[in-house]
Amino acid sequence: MMRRILMLTMAAITAATILVPVAAQGQNRKPPPKPAAKPAANVQKVIPPKAVYWLSAQTTTGFGMFGGSPPNPGDMMRMAMGGQQPGAMAKSLSLDLGGKLPVNAPPPLASHLIPAGMNMGDQLFLKSPQRAPVEPGRDEPDFEPPKGRVLIFWGCGDTARSGQPVIIDFARLAAGQIPPNLFAGERVRIARGPTAGSWPSYGHWPNDDRASRQGVPASASLIGDHGVTGNYIPDIQFSLSKDFMGALNLDQKKAPSGAIAMSWNPLPAATGHFASFIGGEGEDPSKGATMVFWSSSESQTFISALGDYIAPAEAARLVGTRQLMAPTQTTCSIPKEVTAAAPNGLVSLVAHGPEENFLFPPRPADPKIAWDQQYAVKARFVARAGGPAGMNMAEMMDGGDDDDRPRRGNRPRSKPKCSDRPTAGDALGGVMGGLLGRRKKAEDCDPS
Repeated sequence: MMRRILMLTMAAITAATILVPVAAQGQNRKPPPKPAAKPAANVQKVIPPKAVYWLSAQTTTGFGMFGGSPPNPGDMMRMAMGGQQPGAMAKSLSLDLGGKLPVNAPPPLASHLIPAGMNMGDQLFLKSPQRAPVEPGRDEPDFEPPKGRVLIFWGCGDTARSGQPVIIDFARLAAGQIPPNLFAGERVRIARGPTAGSWPSYGHWPNDDRASRQGVPASASLIGDHGVTGNYIPDIQFSLSKDFMGALNLDQKKAPSGAIAMSWNPLPAATGHFASFIGGEGEDPSKGATMVFWSSSESQTFISALGDYIAPAEAARLVGTRQLMAPTQTTCSIPKEVTAAAPNGLVSLVAHGPEENFLFPPRPADPKIAWDQQYAVKARFVARAGGPAGMNMAEMMDGGDDDDRPRRGNRPRSKPKCSDRPTAGDALGGVMGGLLGRRKKAEDCDPS
């Protein structure tokens, strides 16, 4: 026993003899010198532009769907009043100006000085919208809650893919039951231009000026020097080398199976294509409406941003993911299951186009000099075509009667006669009313 205690004691002493000098040596050791700090890099100061101007140029053939939405009645009316046939090519512009300089002499005023090739005079007046006053004591209309369902299809082909359609039931949505991965397939980066809510001062065209009422002539060309002046922006100057895109002509052929084969002409400036269908099978008073949506995307999508203006770089990415059709693609078919679910509907085709961007002044090469941006300009281009599913615009021009023509003046228009055979517009209107909620006891037609 004594021997064991002695051995343990000697081991402890030995350990202390070894460790103490090491610890003491560590305490006396000086820490290694820190590396010399690198001089801070010169980060250039960037001052955002004092004005941003967006020019959106659109070429439309037929009753194209504007921005992926159903036809705009105002655009259709201007086209008809201007003497253009439904199948004719039309041009339109949307100008949005945001500025943050103090308005030196209210109200805010601005104008776009245009090249002679536009054939629209010397300038277009950008007007600032005024908010309509709220009328006190006015009761909101009584609406029924939305009801019905939406069927979602996607992908080109005569037959729908396995697992389609995805069904959105509004009664289940109200109960918190949302279909899984409803919007998982779409990731689209869309740039947004200036708006009245995002800039201290804002101007827009078209508005109520004379040029807006006349519209953009078919002969208009954007190529040339442009200028924008106003009392809340610095003077803007830029020159466009790109023009309105050419006409996008859509041809449709309906097969006996119900599938619709679409084909169109190639446009050299196109960066990608997107087709969509929206329709319905009518409204059941007890169950609500059934709305059917189809897109050419290879991944599931619904009421898509793929029909909006898309920048060329983003279009190239979306072509790679097959959410957009390639610029060289000129055919696509709507599956038979889509038209079986919605005998009446509207088709839209979009050819995304190029952009031109300007930023003034150029970035200084010396990073010590702040980049004080004065203005940024974006000009973007798109071509659209569309109309009733399975029908070419030439066929539409052969039909119609006096009741379908726009009326001049302020004479009230009588209600359309009720019919057992719904048209594409009737079906879509009823579907949208049923899905979004509609006024109770609505009288939609004259039964006499």
